[in-house]
Amino acid sequence: MKILVTSDSTCALARDEAEKIGLPILPLNVIVDGNEYHDGIDIDQDKLCKMMRSGGIIKTSTPTPFEIEQFFDAQFEKGYDHIIHFTISSKLSSMYNLFTTYCEEKYGDKVTVIDSLAVCEMMLDHVLDAKRLVEEGKQVNEIVEHLKGRIATESLLFIPESLTYLKNGGRISPALAIIGNMIGLKPLLTFKNGEIGKEGTTRNIKKALSEQIQKFANLKLDPNLWHIIIVYFDTDENLINFTKSKLNEVLPEFNVSLTPLSINVCAHTGPGTIGLGISKLPK
Repeated sequence: MKILVTSDSTCALARDEAEKIGLPILPLNVIVDGNEYHDGIDIDQDKLCKMMRSGGIIKTSTPTPFEIEQFFDAQFEKGYDHIIHFTISSKLSSMYNLFTTYCEEKYGDKVTVIDSLAVCEMMLDHVLDAKRLVEEGKQVNEIVEHLKGRIATESLLFIPESLTYLKNGGRISPALAIIGNMIGLKPLLTFKNGEIGKEGTTRNIKKALSEQIQKFANLKLDPNLWHIIIVYFDTDENLINFTKSKLNEVLPEFNVSLTPLSINVCAHTGPGTIGLGISKLPK
């Protein structure tokens, strides 16, 4: 059986890199002031950042049935028998349910939809691990079973620069956003088990990141099995360098990846966001 692994663009892999390794990416949609853009095609982090800092009204949306069909048909025309497709966490979006329902009706058992319960490079780690198994000749059921042991094992702390964009997305009240921004509070948000939670607030981002690094150290994870991820969106370079330096000081044995937030996550957290996470290596 000829199997192909695909993903939506939440995995935050640049399209040219995806093409090099043979990983088809379905672009997700961002709507800015009523105009629709496709992730990695006609919008990127820089363009979205300018729009958001200029006060643009940002929304996200799911692909249309036509876009879904066009994407999968193009892959099957290349001679593949089965597609394993990864979606953004079902706890953040309706994508998984949409794709599961649509693909069952349109393609029957020829498409297996995987709920990554992840975003950004943490999601990419799952995708690349599945791709590795395909290249090793594993069958669909073996790959699905393997993924059960790694999906939802990652965790992430992320800190937006402002409460404004969380307010715009309906995640916090306007009153709380105004008060928080006035007194310089930054929300500490977690991503675990596929969903976002609130851990607290801080006025000192460097202190919060340092404490998170120490929490990772206390887990005593094997650096041969796990790596550390720094995610960013228009983040102060000094803050990124501080985080990298602190990681090198406390956890020098770990590989550290610096990766952009995916567009559909940026749309909700806003510019100036930094995140620090751990994820199983794709091997």
